[in-house]
Amino acid sequence: MKAEWMGRYRELVAMLVQHSNTVARSAFESYEISEGVFLTHVGWQVLEYLIEHEDEPSCMNHVSEALGIPQSSFSKVARQLTDQGLVARYQRSANRKNIILKPTPLARQIYEQNSSFLLEQYFRPFFEKLEAVDDASLACVTEALAVFNARLSRPEPAPEDEIIKLE
Repeated sequence: MKAEWMGRYRELVAMLVQHSNTVARSAFESYEISEGVFLTHVGWQVLEYLIEHEDEPSCMNHVSEALGIPQSSFSKVARQLTDQGLVARYQRSANRKNIILKPTPLARQIYEQNSSFLLEQYFRPFFEKLEAVDDASLACVTEALAVFNARLSRPEPAPEDEIIKLE
């Protein structure tokens, strides 16, 4: 049986599946990004998020949710970033329960050194392919991915099954 239910979106879905599997395969492999500093792809994503949102005192739960990283995995990544001196941990005086992560000067330096490499090595060809897409269409696709991600991470509850007595 063909996957007819996808209609004209079949190739897009195929590329999304391939992308998610490619990312999953390498997400937690460590790479040396600076002398003696090793990060995974997920660690880089967390570091980038913290640098981009440096002025927002977001707690760890908020960051893990924003990036779609399970809390247990996020805690391990946060610990690795802290142990390497890339992230400092804070808490509010009124709420000591929520830990707030902030990038260190070393993190900003390493980010600056590596972001141009990532642009050239991975993202420039991707962005070039998207040049033909106007801003409104790009926003539409971005919104569609946000809706899809939300459905995947928080699926609607299944209807309650009927309970059947076993004889």
